[in-house]
Amino acid sequence: MERFKSVLAIAVCLLMQHRDVFADEQTVGNYVFKTDFALRDVSSTVVELSELQKDIEATLGLKCSEKPIHIHLFRNRWSYSSTVRNEVPDGAGRPALFVAGADAGRVYAYRRLDFEIDLRHETTHALLHNALPYVPLWLDEGLAEYFEQAVNRRFDGSPHRRGLQWANRFGWQPNLAALEAKNTLAQMDGDAYRDAWGWVHFMLHGPPEARAALDEFLATIPTGREPEPLSVTLKRRLPDLEQRVIQHLR
Repeated sequence: MERFKSVLAIAVCLLMQHRDVFADEQTVGNYVFKTDFALRDVSSTVVELSELQKDIEATLGLKCSEKPIHIHLFRNRWSYSSTVRNEVPDGAGRPALFVAGADAGRVYAYRRLDFEIDLRHETTHALLHNALPYVPLWLDEGLAEYFEQAVNRRFDGSPHRRGLQWANRFGWQPNLAALEAKNTLAQMDGDAYRDAWGWVHFMLHGPPEARAALDEFLATIPTGREPEPLSVTLKRRLPDLEQRVIQHLR
């Protein structure tokens, strides 16, 4: 009998944990926050995500739809993994992730040292997919790598900047066509994320011809027409493209 009571108590406890996994739920603009801790503990992050949408829209000339973005935040890795294993099994090994959905985009993250960077990165994906019917993988990741940094660190605070400067010393050559050929996350290794960030930085902060190519590319996507690959457009506008990229990133 005592053993039965113990098993029953454990079952009830587990049921309550599952039922009450989210202690707080609040809607802020398009965001629906669900947390297993008090949302006020990360109030500055909530404000920052609202500003992130404005930054992306202003920087890229986009307009995000009103489709909701559900942001699931967890107090630690254990509670995060327990939920993600059930809802997104393929993402259980990642510290944060974005999942597109017909009804809403969903972001999952847990509080750790780089919590804010994780959250900005995955929310950037959600916002881009709210604004555009699709985003090429390399550009999706390159923009997320760019916007994951706090505003005052986006120009020169990313670790990718130093990584590319070191790579330059050892003969690195930019190759956008190789990035465009990648169509699965498994193909995106650390160097690919670094290079994608580099191309985005070049187009946002480099010569006006590069920025114009990006603007044209993003403006074409919602029309239903397939945009010309940026590797082709950039090369036509900047015949010395590779050297210009190298000089910019130095």
